Amino acid sequence: MFWKKKKPPAVDTLVEFDDKREAFRYVFPPGKRLPMVFKGKPVRVIDLSAGGIAFTNEGFKTNETDTVQLNLKMPNYKGNTVFKAVAKVIRVTDKGICHCLFENCRVEDYELLHKYVLEMQKQDLKKR
Repeated sequence: MFWKKKKPPAVDTLVEFDDKREAFRYVFPPGKRLPMVFKGKPVRVIDLSAGGIAFTNEGFKTNETDTVQLNLKMPNYKGNTVFKAVAKVIRVTDKGICHCLFENCRVEDYELLHKYVLEMQKQDLKKR
């Protein structure tokens, strides 16, 4: 007798995500936000990913750009943690949040951001 093996269900049918960006984005707790300056004004960073950043709107408009610098201090990393890139505002929400993309980043810059997001997520999990 021959038995037909059933195929396992596809992975994407087992788990549904409302926001797929959450897996690769670090959302800062209110008391631990990174300091940053955009167009000469201090802003509060809300979240960060290798693709971009979100921060409080201090009167900025869509398509404005500025070179930003972040010190991504992280545990278990001995290299240079200064990240510098051009951030372009792609959307400003009605809640006063600027969503930006990083432009003209090197591969090393993206890798540093990925490492930072991973290390911060691991650190948060240890605290739970």
